[in-house]
Amino acid sequence: MVRIVGVQRSEDIHREFVLLQNQGSLRANLRGLTLLAGCTVGADQPVLYVFPDDVDVAPGNFVLLKTSVCPGTWCLTRDGQRVFYTGMGKSEPFWSCWKGEVHLLGIQHTFCERTAESVLV
Repeated sequence: MVRIVGVQRSEDIHREFVLLQNQGSLRANLRGLTLLAGCTVGADQPVLYVFPDDVDVAPGNFVLLKTSVCPGTWCLTRDGQRVFYTGMGKSEPFWSCWKGEVHLLGIQHTFCERTAESVLV
């Protein structure tokens, strides 16, 4: 279960980030997880970010989503914690413009069409 453990809003894009942690007992994949600014729920244009990274996050590991450009890479903190650093690629502050809560939305179900070759009779 991936959870938001911190949101750092800032006018400096290099200091603005959202920190997530896998607090479950199984690996969690980032691809498709969505961060949504709560104040825009129900709006015509909701403010959100969808993780494109196809990365498995082991239990206890962290994900630091920076607002600025940051290539997806694993690093160790000074105290030995594994953190996956990734960035939104924005040139202006993102989360500081939207006050209030930030929601993390997970994939509930995925449907995929089967190819004719994979259907056994």
